[in-house]
Amino acid sequence: MITLKDYQRRVLQALKDYFIACQQYDSADTAFYSITRQSFGTGIPYREVSELPGLPYVCLRIPTGGGKTIVASYATGIAAKDFLHSETPFVLWLVPSNTIKEQTITALQDRKHPYRKALEEVLPAVEVLSIQEALSLNRSTVTGNATIIVSTMQAFRVDETEGRKVYEQSGALMEHFSTLDPSLTEQLDRYDNGQPVQSFANLLKLHHPIIIVDEAHNSRTQLSFETLSRFNPSCIIEFTATPATESNPSNVLYSVSAAELKADQMIKMPIRLETRPNWKELISDAITLRQHLEQEAIKEKVATGEHIRPIMLIQAQAKSQTHETLTVEVVEQCLLDDFNIPIDQIRRATGSDREIDGINLADPGCTIRYIITVQALREGWDCPFAYVLCSVAEMRSPTAVEQILGRIMRLPGAKRKQSDELNMAYAFSASRNFVEAAKALENALVLNGFNRLEAKELITNLPVNHQGAMDLFAETKETIEETPCFGFLPEAIQKKVSYDIESKALTFTGEMDDAEKQALLECFVTPEGKESIERVFQNSRRYLKKSVSTPAERFEIFAVPVLSVRQGNLFEQFEETHFHETPWKLSKCSPELSESEYSTKRFDGKLAEIDITNRGQLSVRFVDSLHQQLSLLNDDKNQTVSQLVYWIDRNLPNRRDILPTESGPYLIGVIHYLMNERGLTLSQLFNDKYTLRQRLSAKIDDLRRKQWEKSYQTFILPECATPLVVSPDVCFTFKPTDYPYNTRYQGSLVFKKHYYRDIASMNGEEESCAAYLDHLPEVEFWVRNLEQRPTHSFWLQTSTDKFYPDFVCKLNDGRILVVEYKSETSWSNDDSREKRVLGELWAKRSNGTCLFVMPKGKDLQAIKASVRQ
Repeated sequence: MITLKDYQRRVLQALKDYFIACQQYDSADTAFYSITRQSFGTGIPYREVSELPGLPYVCLRIPTGGGKTIVASYATGIAAKDFLHSETPFVLWLVPSNTIKEQTITALQDRKHPYRKALEEVLPAVEVLSIQEALSLNRSTVTGNATIIVSTMQAFRVDETEGRKVYEQSGALMEHFSTLDPSLTEQLDRYDNGQPVQSFANLLKLHHPIIIVDEAHNSRTQLSFETLSRFNPSCIIEFTATPATESNPSNVLYSVSAAELKADQMIKMPIRLETRPNWKELISDAITLRQHLEQEAIKEKVATGEHIRPIMLIQAQAKSQTHETLTVEVVEQCLLDDFNIPIDQIRRATGSDREIDGINLADPGCTIRYIITVQALREGWDCPFAYVLCSVAEMRSPTAVEQILGRIMRLPGAKRKQSDELNMAYAFSASRNFVEAAKALENALVLNGFNRLEAKELITNLPVNHQGAMDLFAETKETIEETPCFGFLPEAIQKKVSYDIESKALTFTGEMDDAEKQALLECFVTPEGKESIERVFQNSRRYLKKSVSTPAERFEIFAVPVLSVRQGNLFEQFEETHFHETPWKLSKCSPELSESEYSTKRFDGKLAEIDITNRGQLSVRFVDSLHQQLSLLNDDKNQTVSQLVYWIDRNLPNRRDILPTESGPYLIGVIHYLMNERGLTLSQLFNDKYTLRQRLSAKIDDLRRKQWEKSYQTFILPECATPLVVSPDVCFTFKPTDYPYNTRYQGSLVFKKHYYRDIASMNGEEESCAAYLDHLPEVEFWVRNLEQRPTHSFWLQTSTDKFYPDFVCKLNDGRILVVEYKSETSWSNDDSREKRVLGELWAKRSNGTCLFVMPKGKDLQAIKASVRQ
């Protein structure tokens, strides 16, 4: 099974929640507003496409390097299972070009490829086809597999030869249109005699495909909407780094931030930039850096076993008939003649010279270290070994550097390296103006899906020494008579410092921060030794421009005791697994399903209608109509109770704690109750099985929650056999280098005590509370705690989920203060009451080392009163 990154799981969870909400509200519009309110803190209005009324049509924004395709593979399974409730969906996977199409087909057809494995985690049988293959698709393939057609949007345009074939009669598809329910043929293109055209376009219409759109910002045109509407899609999921925001803007359901990518070790950060007017001096510096990175990579392999061969991408100039340019040939000759680079280390990658096609650059036996290109590398080309971008022309146009910049951002193995230098990317530009080059890079990053603020901070300068030479990896030396004791230094610092006993020289590599200085001071006893470390500290930082001012940047420890379970002398954090393990008997629960839980008003004996004159009615009926049409398409004439129970049982979500021996008898009881007590027919239940499954899932979830609540309460009691305690031995510690917020605070207030340099977004009332904490004298520092980040945030376990308080503070006296802000209207509701009881329990069990406050609206004085009592 593939291990997804945390942010990828959040993206997919948002999509799953959206599809569930679409069915809950019977409205793509209301569902979108509900889910975006959870993701962004405020609900975003849904922008419906007039050609696709009522359709769930959403966008998942993932910047370059974020793994869009693996997420799309999982998203396909989610749409099939949680929206269509089908293991054999029809999927139309649209890509921007023929090159990407071929790569996608190859990957999805390869059973060993992660994309295919992701599909098969949910879909037991998968068939991946091109348009040409799909034109002769047989019925057994469609009924027995998840059928995925990979194509470009252009292939469906009627002015294209391939596009015309999609809409033409095809005898090979005849079997798909036999014995159809008459109500299904009404939606198809038909001849004058009423018979449906046996075309691939009609086959798509019939099966209501899930549509996946890669690089969707290229497909938000009126022509694209008209094309998509011809296929009667069940839903459309867009994937792009740069969603359309002006003309026909996308409905962005979830947006991944650079901070999230960094925390999950997906991209190299920051990008360090050097500018020089002389292009040969620029190449010299870039080569020196690449060679240094290779030495770091050798050390990395010794330490971890991971092979990395840093590659330098050189962007040459195009040929010109009017003036001399630094062409691919000129640059290559320079590498050979001026820098003695072996020819086997150099390759060209241009439209006419495709010297890296078919080469596995990650192969340890590969010798390539320099790739010369002009405008863009081959579409879909991916090599995380690319670390250095050197442009011999000025970076003025962001589009000229956009694609090639994305090539150097992916972190090899999606895992942070021990050497900091291997966690960064490097750019060199032949320019006299650093600001202009940085601006071009910034704009290119925006085109790669990063927002403007993120892009600005991703770019830093490469420091140079007094002679103007690059000095990023400069060593600072100091003669010290006292021999230091490095035995207790953290491993990361030991790698940066060395001491030669004979010469009595201490050498420190890179820029020393405050935490490293403090650790090294502890290695010396004499005042002279400590003074020497102060000098090394100052000299190592002589080119550092950004001051280190936050507690996180000083690596100050921020540890918060958690609520934990004591089992003898052992402690472990209290979480859902402790009370979910209690077995429960679903088969013993009442099979009653009331009118409020499953309404009979929906049955009118015919297919749900769509009122095209009433937009509100239209949105309400789309999901209902879709499910009924799919039921008719897959109608089984030999309907039995056992078949219905089997289908529902197989498609129930969240059933990890329910055995088939428990679910089967319960579902049989429910079906018989609906038929015998409420008068519904088996045919009605079969035709409405999608909604019935959803309502039963909600009912089982409610029964499960009640069981969990009983088990949870036993842990809260002091007399519990494994009581909950708060001990300094079990703490959550905030990671100084990672703060994966989704949206950054952009208000006008300046905060001085936040643990991290950045602050996650807050609403107006939370902002006032944060300002109060920031000015409270007793607070040493505080953090805006992140929602749904279990590995990066402090949380307490409730009976249903994890509670992430708004603010966590460290007080000057060492105590921990946790604050959960609640408005006056929500302070007394059930959710707030449970959180308040839990927070107060945590504080009480800490024996005075922790405080919990839930101010009632604007009563922020309650915080001061708690701290000073």
